[in-house]
Amino acid sequence: MVHYYFFFGPKPFAREVYNPLQKLAYTSALGLGFLSVATGIAVWKPVQFSWLAWMMGGFHLARLWHFLVMWAILAFVFGHLIMVALHGWKNFVSMWTGWKREPEYRAE
Repeated sequence: MVHYYFFFGPKPFAREVYNPLQKLAYTSALGLGFLSVATGIAVWKPVQFSWLAWMMGGFHLARLWHFLVMWAILAFVFGHLIMVALHGWKNFVSMWTGWKREPEYRAE
């Protein structure tokens, strides 16, 4: 799928609803959301949640983790915006509606 997204090859045949790259991206987004909350709590109340800050390497590293997680979430969002720009508005609309008007066919 990476080859297709960067215009290096044809679109692979869809075997499932979500391809492996989509599964990895959305699972990572869930993990990043959890990390964002956990690091945010450690930064917000470092005395009350000292054990959480300790697990992240201390308050200063918890701040760094929180910052890096924020950039990873922004990269996820910007990646989606780039895919909308490259692959068309209909794909974007299908993310909101859950369906497409015309089915996708693979040219052989």
